[in-house]
Amino acid sequence: MKRIILKVEKRVIVNKKHIKSLRESGYTPGIVYGKNKNIKFVLDTYLVEKIIKNNTLSQFIVSINNKINITTILKEIQYNPITEKILHLDFLELNPRKYITYEVPIRPIGKAKGVYKGGEYISKIRKLKIKALPKNMVDHIEINIDNLDIGENYYVKNIPPKKIVILHDSNTVISTVKQIIETPQSKTHTQSQTQTSQKTSQTQSQSNTQSKTQTQSKTQSKSKTQSKTQSKTQSKTQSKTQSKTKSKTKSKTKTKKSNTKKSKTKKSK
Repeated sequence: MKRIILKVEKRVIVNKKHIKSLRESGYTPGIVYGKNKNIKFVLDTYLVEKIIKNNTLSQFIVSINNKINITTILKEIQYNPITEKILHLDFLELNPRKYITYEVPIRPIGKAKGVYKGGEYISKIRKLKIKALPKNMVDHIEINIDNLDIGENYYVKNIPPKKIVILHDSNTVISTVKQIIETPQSKTHTQSQTQTSQKTSQTQSQSNTQSKTQTQSKTQSKSKTQSKTQSKTQSKTQSKTQSKTKSKTKSKTKTKKSNTKKSKTKKSK
């Protein structure tokens, strides 16, 4: 278990008004109690919010005025019911030779093989009440659920032996894997989901087909336009060529005629 040092200041707390003024000044009141001990103190609220909230299952070395160090465990936290801010802290002094009783969370490790077969993993209890000597205290208990099949349970007696005492019956069920049974409603729901997915896929395929058809028609229209443009261009070119050829031929013919006339004139002279 983790150990955290808390530096606190011993204070004589007179009344509720005094406590209120301390809270408004940024301090949280607390107490350490044990055999022949009842020490009241205050500590920085910032440290309370930062450290203690995230480490409730830890051993705290309460250092009072940097003179007295007391090994403790956080026994109780008092909260404001509206703002949920911490109002007061109770620490219990640990005796090295005495067992301490407290609750620890259960942490499953792995994945039950029954889940791979379609089963559902269900936790029956999430915390265990245990007792241990301060040197053997733990902040969680791990259970390996890899071999848990459908219809099987994980019992308290299946937890590997540790230097702690579990205060539950050995046949207490911690977790189980159950077969998921489909009811008529769930079947109907599954069928409706399947039908919906089929309709969606059909709609998508239809839209894809339509888009392909539109693309093909656009391509065909483009090719037709291009062929028309080419034919028009060719016809224009041909007509221009023919007109040029005709004009050239006419000019040649005129030239020949004029030459013939000239020759005849010379002869008559």
